[in-house]
Amino acid sequence: MVFTLAKETGWPEHFILWELPLHRALAYQHAALRAHGVWTVKPSAPAEHDLAALLTSLPTIDEDDE
Repeated sequence: MVFTLAKETGWPEHFILWELPLHRALAYQHAALRAHGVWTVKPSAPAEHDLAALLTSLPTIDEDDE
């Protein structure tokens, strides 16, 4: 990812690794790859949605039943 962003933008490695927020770096990398015809996977929903769905579907344990 660092090589792609540095090549496309001219940004130094230090900026890409330590100052650029990860979500922006990933978006820029995606755009750079797509601009060069590279197939990429569409982003999915945040994992918090999956976790919330799993937690609501778990059975509840009643301590009186034990």
